[in-house]
Amino acid sequence: MNKLFGTKHIIIMIVCLIFIVVGYLLSRKISLKTVVKILFVIGILSEVTKVFYYIVQNEAVYNGYLPKSDLPFHLCSIQIIFIAILYLSKNERIKRLLESFMMPSCLFGGIFAILIATDSSRNGYWVISLQYFGYHAAITIFALKLMSCKELKWDIKDYLNCLSLLFVFGLGSIYLNSILNDGKSVVNFMYTVAPPQEGLPYLNKNNGWLSYILRYALLAVTLISLLYIKPIINVFRKSK
Repeated sequence: MNKLFGTKHIIIMIVCLIFIVVGYLLSRKISLKTVVKILFVIGILSEVTKVFYYIVQNEAVYNGYLPKSDLPFHLCSIQIIFIAILYLSKNERIKRLLESFMMPSCLFGGIFAILIATDSSRNGYWVISLQYFGYHAAITIFALKLMSCKELKWDIKDYLNCLSLLFVFGLGSIYLNSILNDGKSVVNFMYTVAPPQEGLPYLNKNNGWLSYILRYALLAVTLISLLYIKPIINVFRKSK
């Protein structure tokens, strides 16, 4: 098993950074609709690769089933569902609602996933490493496109909608983790059960789950607020 921030991981992070920079520069030359279409294809290829990989790797234990822990309900993997909705839906209100949440969740989810990569993504299998890092780099590019897209003008309503969805998905993940927990496999969608890695300086359970989840929520709200700082400031200016 390759270590977190080991030689392999550092090289992959550098490659991801180059891919993100180049991908973002290219995305600025095409429309948001085209970027969504490209990301839709990437999402399908990524998920199909992951499904077949994990079924084959765990066939002796789960036969032809996908392990519960590998269902697409993490903050990053659930983006595939959102991307499909953006691509297939004609409802602009729903698409705007999802985009308001995807901008911060794809950005920070993608970056943190590359920095604090799971053990499976850093193992000796190049296929799953390529799938994992390639997908998270792609959604990071998409988030940067949403941030800089002239077609979108973010306002305070988008910020509040984003926080509302964060609460719904966060609370929902607690229920989902509880439903799927069978005492055998680790089910930790959106990391509301425990942090993604042991020994993290801020996201840890040293003082129990409640302390962890409150610090998790505070970090998420702070990061989202930083991305929406301009519309937040505009509201205060108008109030004066």
